[in-house]
Amino acid sequence: MRVSRWILAAAIAVAAMSVIGAALAVGPWPGIAASVPSPSGDVRYTATRAGGVTTVRAIKSGRVVASTKIAGAFGIPAVTSIGTAGGLSPDGRLLVLVQAPNYEGLREQSRFVILSTTRLARAATIALPGEFGFDAFSPDRRTLYVIQHASTSDLVRYVVRAYDLPSRRLLPRVIVDKRNPSEVMRGYPVARATSPSGDWVYTLYLKNPGSSVTFVHALNAAGRTAFCIDLPNWSPGDDGWEARLELSGDTLLVKAKGGATVARIDTKTLRVL
Repeated sequence: MRVSRWILAAAIAVAAMSVIGAALAVGPWPGIAASVPSPSGDVRYTATRAGGVTTVRAIKSGRVVASTKIAGAFGIPAVTSIGTAGGLSPDGRLLVLVQAPNYEGLREQSRFVILSTTRLARAATIALPGEFGFDAFSPDRRTLYVIQHASTSDLVRYVVRAYDLPSRRLLPRVIVDKRNPSEVMRGYPVARATSPSGDWVYTLYLKNPGSSVTFVHALNAAGRTAFCIDLPNWSPGDDGWEARLELSGDTLLVKAKGGATVARIDTKTLRVL
């Protein structure tokens, strides 16, 4: 039954919170983060909600340097289940806000507001039919990558889509690994690393809480392509929630709880070393 799925998802979330000690969203929604820093780290953007209005602030050295108000409940998107903040374009010039999830089921419509970080002026408002969440920006700020969830029977099954900002349209093609286009994508995003240019976005997924099945989703944000890299030799169990990704030159390091490196991926060939 549908209700039982939400109960199960909530139970999974509570169990995971006891392991990682951090907020974890239910089902397909990583949720929203309190704030996100600019690429340079000198400005922090926050979004707070009260009385049906969202207030966005840019804070520098403890002082609010810009602010704006948006009707509705929006927030800075989290990009992992443990609350890692996202939403900024690689150059820090655009900030996307996502409609706050209700955690009651797949929505009929998902809304996004894109702001220019110069003065927090609104650059675009997007409404997509169905359940969508933020994934990444392309380096040239022309593509907004979104995660689509369409299955009520499998809440963590997802596909990646590209929204073309200049033409204001969701492109019909699903972004999949062409080496295995029929592969079903599902899992909980637990860690992320992005190349300095923003060309590549790497996300570590657990297929289930406590799962021994892990993979890295490598999104070529500059080229609208993606690759999935399985990690068959690592069985993290519950410790997978505390894993992280680090880039070291041309190598992506997968690090387990405690900091031990459990896998190395060549970012040029996308092969596990």
